[in-house]
Amino acid sequence: MELLQSFDQLITNWIELNPGIFSILIIVLSVWEAIWTLLGLWFAARQNQKIWFLLMGILQVVGIIEIIYLATQTRFFKNFNLND
Repeated sequence: MELLQSFDQLITNWIELNPGIFSILIIVLSVWEAIWTLLGLWFAARQNQKIWFLLMGILQVVGIIEIIYLATQTRFFKNFNLND
């Protein structure tokens, strides 16, 4: 419990010392989430996949569910290659 409190204090101090960086981080994560959610919802709606659509609409987990959906259920990553 003491470790959790010290971690909480560390985060609180960091946010107080760097409010601009914290705000930018929140904005970047929000945009990241919105992009993946919109892409996932778009593809799920076009393919009439209601379960995936509901999962992505209800659960917000930094785009993880949306990325899994796009990788497994669509051709979104078909030509994606990190070696280029």
